[in-house]
Amino acid sequence: MHRITTLLTLLAFSSAAWAFPFTYQGSLEDGGAPADGSYAMTFQLTDSAVAGTLLQSIVIHAVPVNGGVFTAELDFDDVHFSGADRYLAIVVEGTSLSPRQKITYSPYAFYSDRAREAGTVRVPLVLNGTTVVIEGYASGDSGVGVRGVHLSGLGTNPGLLGQTNSKSINAAGVVGEVAITSGGAFSSGVRGINNSTGVTGIGVYGSHEGQGWGVYGVSPSGRGVFGTSETGVGVHGVNSGVGTAASLGTDKFAVHGENVKVEGEGTAIEGSGGRVGVSGVALGAGFGGDLTRIGVQGTAGDFVSGAMYIYGVKGFGQAPTDGGGRFAHGVYGSAQSGGSGSTGYGVYGAAVGPGTNYAGYFEGNVHVQGTLSKTAGAFKIDHPLEPETRYLSHSFVESPDMLNIYSGLVVLDDEGRAIVELPEYFEALNTSFRYQLTAIGGAMRDLHVATEISDNLFEIAGGMPSGKVSWEITGVRQDAAAIRNPIIVEEDKDPADFGKYLNPEAFGAGPEKAIHTGHSR
Repeated sequence: MHRITTLLTLLAFSSAAWAFPFTYQGSLEDGGAPADGSYAMTFQLTDSAVAGTLLQSIVIHAVPVNGGVFTAELDFDDVHFSGADRYLAIVVEGTSLSPRQKITYSPYAFYSDRAREAGTVRVPLVLNGTTVVIEGYASGDSGVGVRGVHLSGLGTNPGLLGQTNSKSINAAGVVGEVAITSGGAFSSGVRGINNSTGVTGIGVYGSHEGQGWGVYGVSPSGRGVFGTSETGVGVHGVNSGVGTAASLGTDKFAVHGENVKVEGEGTAIEGSGGRVGVSGVALGAGFGGDLTRIGVQGTAGDFVSGAMYIYGVKGFGQAPTDGGGRFAHGVYGSAQSGGSGSTGYGVYGAAVGPGTNYAGYFEGNVHVQGTLSKTAGAFKIDHPLEPETRYLSHSFVESPDMLNIYSGLVVLDDEGRAIVELPEYFEALNTSFRYQLTAIGGAMRDLHVATEISDNLFEIAGGMPSGKVSWEITGVRQDAAAIRNPIIVEEDKDPADFGKYLNPEAFGAGPEKAIHTGHSR
């Protein structure tokens, strides 16, 4: 029969102490005599003198016993020592001994619990509690509530570490708070300061191992995240993918986005909004011929790009399927001239290079609300005889008047006469009529216009009975759009354009002599 007759515990526990290993020493009798030899012992930590909860067990398979005396070093986890009573149960060679021994506290434990008043504490110090474990107060204007310092010149351990094992929403390892609603300007809940002068220092660093946010900022009416820099970048974000980054507030760009992680793929900047997806505004003082302001600039491709289709700027507008008189614009441009000598371009297109160039190419109907001016004009189609290998082009017919041309064929009656009916809108659209008659199949010496246009009709006479006549009528437009936008046949150039040309190359001049330069910087 085993029995422990003597017990000695040396321990330094409290609700504010670290659970260091402690020494347990006792006297063991076997069959009424002091035990000698090696014995298997199990030391059990419980929360009650009888029954209760088993918190932890430590098994020592061979405890040496000499003259009945043995010593064992026990190292229970500190999490079990919250300040509540703890008891030690012992099992020797499968036999549970009783009664259980209560673990008592040493004077050092009480000392560490009063460390805040004393101003000194032994480290490491672990305090466990259900609410606030450590509080630091600074009553002076320049005091610090809690301060953590890493004094070593090496290593990556922090001066102050906050951790949480909570799985609850909004759990936080460290929380900084400005507790009053009348905080001063630029007061901070959390502030990070890096006094290093190197180029890779970080004031505040946030990271996330999953798909969340490294840094997340929220403000009901202000700025969620705000960054400033006197000479560098206000805010700079980098994805772990090579060549994927965003910079806000550089010396050259308000926003710079880069995404070339996957060859030929990636979007640098994507914007979405209830009204405007991306808005670009260029404002600034100054005046001069070399100054340029660009609201939105798009550049794509290079001389070695392998892409088939390259768009400097591409726009797409989708009208809703329910119709309702909606309008969708793939690209919409508008401009306003600022006064005499200035020119506004709603859309300006230019294409250069040794290949085939189109300043504008339209697939579908094109409407010009205004006057269309050009230096040349033609139609270009697949050649009707050799459509697979050749083109056919014809020049437009030009006139100083805004002419409409109508033509047709008519067969004369037995008296050599005919009445030609014109469209019902003819006289409403045209004025200043001109007539041409051509006899077909033989001369008709007396062929003439017998009656001029009236009620959208005119009469031909003097021809051969049953003869065929080709007729052509031209009229000058007199509709409201033509009257509002008349063709000015000759006009002086604006003084600012003196010495410049619409087509400088036609006069042996360079592009610097062009009136419409279309340059961009």
